[in-house]
Amino acid sequence: MKKNTFKKIFKGGWDNFKRQGILSFATLFVIFIAVFLASSLYMFAGAIYFLNDRLQERIDVSVFFKENTSRDDIAKMEDQLKAMAEVKKVEYASADDAYKKFVDDHKDDSYYEALLAIEINPFLASLRIQAKDPVDYGKISELVKKEEFGSIVYKVNDYKRGEIIQKLSDLTANIRNFGFILIAFLSVIAVLITFNTIKLTIFSQKEEIGIMRLVGAKNNFIQGPYFVQGLLCGFISSATALVVFTLLVYCLQGAISGLFMGFNLFSFYQANLWQLIALQFGSGIALGSISSVLAVRAYLKK
Repeated sequence: MKKNTFKKIFKGGWDNFKRQGILSFATLFVIFIAVFLASSLYMFAGAIYFLNDRLQERIDVSVFFKENTSRDDIAKMEDQLKAMAEVKKVEYASADDAYKKFVDDHKDDSYYEALLAIEINPFLASLRIQAKDPVDYGKISELVKKEEFGSIVYKVNDYKRGEIIQKLSDLTANIRNFGFILIAFLSVIAVLITFNTIKLTIFSQKEEIGIMRLVGAKNNFIQGPYFVQGLLCGFISSATALVVFTLLVYCLQGAISGLFMGFNLFSFYQANLWQLIALQFGSGIALGSISSVLAVRAYLKK
């Protein structure tokens, strides 16, 4: 395609875009919402994965042993746990270790003074067990509650902790599925609005198109300006979504960090910037160009 022909096609598309006014704005707005929502879903997934990892690090089954339980007896349970495929990590803490940790965590408050006052070590030796998957905590609890360990186990703190992560995973999946459905719905709306906007443009220029056909203009030349019009709608919407999204991420990073246990929203955004740009411009331009192609083909088939 010659350079002058390309300029004419681009100019025609730009003129069509400006000529539609409110319809072009409505097209931009709907594509913007679809692109923005897709970007938000991407960031939300990153935050949830981070939160899930943090919860898995903090959630465990803790087994406390009776006073004077020997390290060898505890080691028997520890060895069985480490042999389980479901177990990710087992950490042993003696009564002295627990005492030192408490002192380090509370040396500046009244709890430390109370501990000094009783002049004994009230803590018990323990095992902290983490599972590879939340659903495995049930099997771990069954093992540590076996009768063979009944003579040494004082208490088991499990509180069905794995269910917390499982419920979070289920909630995340539901939100993600709802987000996909909403994005699909908005995408259909965006395509329909862009389709009708370009269709109206074509209808208003049907005499010009008829003349171009009579003088032998190829379909590519006739389609060009309307395809450019769709591309412009997608590109401008995506660029606007990128700017607005960047500002919101920067402003909301503090609030999101508190809500998602220290998740650094802006750092995640920076680390995944090119993927987000590809997502935003890819989806926006695709919505605009697909609808323009459909509108032009529908007219040219007449």
